[in-house]
Amino acid sequence: MATEPSDNYGKVKVFGGGAVGGKGEGLIKINECPLPRAYKLDTWILTTDFYDRFLERGGRVAGEDLGAVAGILEEIGETPLGVRSSATNEAVTTEDGFGPIHAGENTTFMLPNNHPDVSIRLAQTVQAIQHIYKDFAGRQVEHNQDKMAVVINPVPGIFDDTLAGPLYYPYISGVANSFFPHALKSQKPEDGFARIAFGHGYATVLDDFPVISMVTIKDPIPVDMLRIGTGQQFFYALDMTRNRDLRGDELETMKRLHVRFANYHKIKLLGIHNNLITIEELVQNNHFAFKTGLEEIMETISSRISSRFQIEFVFNINFESRDKEDGFFHVVQLTQLPCPKVEAFDFPEIDKHAWLSIGNCQGHGAKTGIKHAVVVSPQTYTKEVHETVRRRLAEINQEMRQKGAYYILIVPGRLGSKNRDWGIFVEYKEVDRAAAIFEYGVDIAGRPEPVRGEDEEKGGIYGSHFLYMIQGGHDEEQRRLQTRMFGTQGTHFLTNLMSNNVIYGFIAPSEDRVSPWFFKGGDTDDPVSLLEFPAGATVYADSASQRCVVVAEEA
Repeated sequence: MATEPSDNYGKVKVFGGGAVGGKGEGLIKINECPLPRAYKLDTWILTTDFYDRFLERGGRVAGEDLGAVAGILEEIGETPLGVRSSATNEAVTTEDGFGPIHAGENTTFMLPNNHPDVSIRLAQTVQAIQHIYKDFAGRQVEHNQDKMAVVINPVPGIFDDTLAGPLYYPYISGVANSFFPHALKSQKPEDGFARIAFGHGYATVLDDFPVISMVTIKDPIPVDMLRIGTGQQFFYALDMTRNRDLRGDELETMKRLHVRFANYHKIKLLGIHNNLITIEELVQNNHFAFKTGLEEIMETISSRISSRFQIEFVFNINFESRDKEDGFFHVVQLTQLPCPKVEAFDFPEIDKHAWLSIGNCQGHGAKTGIKHAVVVSPQTYTKEVHETVRRRLAEINQEMRQKGAYYILIVPGRLGSKNRDWGIFVEYKEVDRAAAIFEYGVDIAGRPEPVRGEDEEKGGIYGSHFLYMIQGGHDEEQRRLQTRMFGTQGTHFLTNLMSNNVIYGFIAPSEDRVSPWFFKGGDTDDPVSLLEFPAGATVYADSASQRCVVVAEEA
């Protein structure tokens, strides 16, 4: 019977005999791991059987499946909940190791679940499930075998009655990785990093405003040395009045607010500067044992489950307690990541034509037979043509997929960012045929690059995943430290690039070698050029030295 769980893993209940998907698999492993300082998260998983029946019924959740959802809501009670996608192509381990990593590509909803009418609460939850199924099904190609499971959890957090209305959010949300590929020489890459924010976790994975990075977790750089500037200015919170219908936009129940709308007495415990949140108390002073608690969790997962992984977590404290005691964690997602073999290899002698040679990259190995380059010109791109450029990139990517071909991509600024002042927003699936991606913007010491002439109105200076947001500083080493503070490591987009070994680099034109050929193709008024290498090209990248070259292949 679908109304009864088929499997029970402690706090995790599984309904149906199908697959549990990537998130479901990770939460089962977390539930079975004795994590210090972390509470187990009550979890209900609707396996892919529910998705199959949804398709068979012409796009409806009905019958016993509807009864199963009603029973889950009865167990949860009136508390905010997450209805989250868990696809079979979403970071699932296989007998051969790992399938492709596709983080953040599917729809997820956070629901108030507080309407006094239980039938309306049920209807909104079912709407969320159906939107997840429809969105996923609509993007599948013919004969694709991937399916969708759904994970339902209560959301650990706090209620806050504000001038913007009643809100609910975790005190702290974060994403943490066990390995940091761009550690400074004074740090250890295996000490990992975390990207943390006050409020809901969308702030940590979307990259649309600055949040705080702990680099590394074991020995974070002192906040005063980083000169973090304004700190966290905005936060995401669940709008508790959005408790009826859903249109299908996963952010429609959320509010993006300035931190002045939050309870001052709560945020001051995190560390504030000029009324903006620095989280210095948690990161630097280990308030509520946050830093040591996160360190213990990461070490336990590393020793018991996987050495390379990413977690999403929330951290709360009991504000009703007089001494506040220690805070408590919930791990809400575990993604096991592949551990790529980094074998040393000799770069070829660059006596033939080198299209590109740079000194900042991630990814490793040689990628041969590249026929095309796609270039978004920093001279002609402006954020006003963002949607046209994004659409063109997706079209070219689809053309390459149909041909079974790969290409290299050169863009101004921070690819994948929601903030158009920093770069171009795309989803990973829209550029997943790119064998290598190179950002063009500002060099590592913060010097603006000549991406436009003095008399030109177009073009501009853009941010970078490697540069992040530089705030002040006096010398190059100081600026190198500051590039780590507002990092985007941990966003879904960058996780997908790293996990799928996409070579990813930063072009500093004053230091690196880049052929002007890349910027001379196509219509000069069109920012997007599709170029063809005369005889093909090979990309070589060494993650140890962070050196990358693109060279011409023999004709």
